[in-house]
Amino acid sequence: MSGNGPALVCLRLWVAVGLAGCAVLLYACLMPNPPSPGISNFDKVEHFAAFAVLGTWFGGILAPRYWAVLFGLLGFGLLIELIQSGIDYRSGDPLDFLADGLGVVAGIGLARLGAMGWLRYIDARVAANGNRSG
Repeated sequence: MSGNGPALVCLRLWVAVGLAGCAVLLYACLMPNPPSPGISNFDKVEHFAAFAVLGTWFGGILAPRYWAVLFGLLGFGLLIELIQSGIDYRSGDPLDFLADGLGVVAGIGLARLGAMGWLRYIDARVAANGNRSG
C-alpha cells in the first residue's frame, strides 16, 4: 500500500492539526525544565517517537510527496537543535537530530504502509456528509 488515494477533502484542517503538533513539539523542546523519567538518553527516544508521529501524519496526508515531508521535517528538527544551541538553558545535540531523522523515515514508512487509512476514512465520511447536505 502506498497511502495514495483520492485527495483529502479536509486537507487544510489536517495540515493545521499537524502544524499544531509541530508547535507543541517546539514548545516541549524549548521549555526550560522539561519533565524527565531519569533514564539516560531517554530524550533520544522522545525525539524518535515525536518525529515518527509527525512523519506518519504528514506522510499520510501529503502522500505521495514523501521527499517534501522528509526534508521539511528534517529542517524542522535542525531548527529545533539550532535554537536549543542558542539558548542558555538547553543544548543542541546532533544525536537528537539523528533520532529525529530516523523517526521521520520510520513515520513515512508507516504512512506508506497505510497507517493513516483511518484518517482517509474520516475524511471520506466528511466528504460524503457534505455532499448529502448540499
